Amino acid sequence: MLKRLHVFSSPMGFVLSALFVNGIAGGFVWPYFPIFLAGAGLSKSQVGLVLGISNILVFLVRLPLGRWLDHSHGHRFDLPLTGMLLAFPALLFFLPHTRSPAALVLLVLALGLARLPFLPLGLARLKRQSDLEKKQFSPLLFVGAHHFFLGILGLLAGAIIVSVGTGKTFAVLWLVVLLSMTPLLLPASPEDKEEDLPPAPPRLLPNAEEILILLSFFFFHLVNAPLLPFTELYMKTHTHHAGWIPWIAAIAEVVMVITAFSVSRLTSVASARIALVMASAALALRMALYGFSPSAVGILGISVLDGISSGLFWMASLKWMAERSGKSNTFNQMSGYVDLTVMTAGALGTILFGWVDGKIGFATSSKELLGLNILAPAFLLLAGKRSWVPRKKKDTRVSPGKGKDLPL
Repeated sequence: MLKRLHVFSSPMGFVLSALFVNGIAGGFVWPYFPIFLAGAGLSKSQVGLVLGISNILVFLVRLPLGRWLDHSHGHRFDLPLTGMLLAFPALLFFLPHTRSPAALVLLVLALGLARLPFLPLGLARLKRQSDLEKKQFSPLLFVGAHHFFLGILGLLAGAIIVSVGTGKTFAVLWLVVLLSMTPLLLPASPEDKEEDLPPAPPRLLPNAEEILILLSFFFFHLVNAPLLPFTELYMKTHTHHAGWIPWIAAIAEVVMVITAFSVSRLTSVASARIALVMASAALALRMALYGFSPSAVGILGISVLDGISSGLFWMASLKWMAERSGKSNTFNQMSGYVDLTVMTAGALGTILFGWVDGKIGFATSSKELLGLNILAPAFLLLAGKRSWVPRKKKDTRVSPGKGKDLPL
């Protein structure tokens, strides 16, 4: 029994637990937010507004959480932060029983925020373990595992929901999440504890070159982020295959993992920049095909393009984060800035697409907004190759011994 508990409390059990819970959130829960909201009587523009605000809420947590984890290297949370983790299954328990539109909106916003800590927690824990074992840290491996969980659990979600229905699935999902969190809540094993923490990493502020790259990421996701929820809503309202909704994201996630790992060995700075341009091209083709009002089967086929464009983007963006952070302990902060950029773009894009979709419909919206895809490659070219060079030491200084920031 003690050996089993040790396996659960091991670093790998900790990381897998964080990935699994995040996978359930992305594979089972998130795809059905538009459906729950539309079922409560919200219009498409209102659904877009709610999902957009949900993304904006990330500003409250993601960057300070990432910086804290860079410092703590994934130590077990104290009581308040453990409560933050437990909030996710607690809120999930109420989701299928909520009928009031206002209460449902608040619940969706709270669930979006409650999901947030799991992925950066797993990332920080894996980074810390790699440092302790003096192994090379591979963010691509972590992100690949993250999307693998999303893809597999999304496929599983589709099969389960088609078989037993949405209501029965969500009635027990909170308990599955709670049990899956066991490794996150167990005390650390003695060999995993550290008495001395490293100095706090410097507080990074993006410079001009990084801002141009972040703008490229912004415009990619301004277009990319709203497509999935409104494709799922289109599947619900224009086809007879609502049970296939989880498979849209699941197919994209599986293809994303295959794409990212297929090109990861070729990742030089030059190939990463080309991959970002190809990601925008695949996204533009996806939108053009949506303009033909595809059938349910067609939507699943187009999801392959979603996986290709997203896989290319994440592989290339990870390369950029790794290059810019260099040997400094700031990868999680770099990741935080990318996440904030992506979430902001997702918020504005979802609000914009929801408004346009409500006016002229999904297919026409996809065609009308197609031209926005030129902006991401444009800012990438503006940033130039210098934006991929590691930060200089003077940009990442900390005061000796105290871990306090020096002015940048």
